[in-house]
Amino acid sequence: MKVYKYFFFALFLLPLVIRAQETKELVLNAQQLAKYGKSYKAPEVIHLRKFLDTYVNARDKIEPGEENAAKVLDGMKLDPAILKARFIVYQYANIIGGGKGVSIVSQEHPEVILDFWVYKTDGQNCEVRDLLIQDDNRNIEQFKTVYRQFLNNKTLAM
Repeated sequence: MKVYKYFFFALFLLPLVIRAQETKELVLNAQQLAKYGKSYKAPEVIHLRKFLDTYVNARDKIEPGEENAAKVLDGMKLDPAILKARFIVYQYANIIGGGKGVSIVSQEHPEVILDFWVYKTDGQNCEVRDLLIQDDNRNIEQFKTVYRQFLNNKTLAM
């Protein structure tokens, strides 16, 4: 009798455990989406896009203060087509030493995540101070599911 009780109990819990492990797409309400969209208008993010474009199109024109980040990109040996393509802003946060940490993910190649340190020098002028290399333990398939709305969005991209 006890065996049946445990069997039925396990049978009851199994769907709950499976449902708890399902990966769900991130859905933002209108207010959250508007706040997220503002990050693309931030001077640091705009400058980061310009930096990537300069890096791909005219590597020799990288500013001296941004050479550190460019050297890290050199070492990564990424396909220039990836750097020319669109990215989503994955994280945008203050850094203790000043400036912003801007993590971007390639829309076409979500396995490519780049973590930049972008510093506002004055007014709207910025400088990409560094590119940080970190271990990436994300499950890419789950990431694609959670951030599907953003990976496929052509308006919210840099």
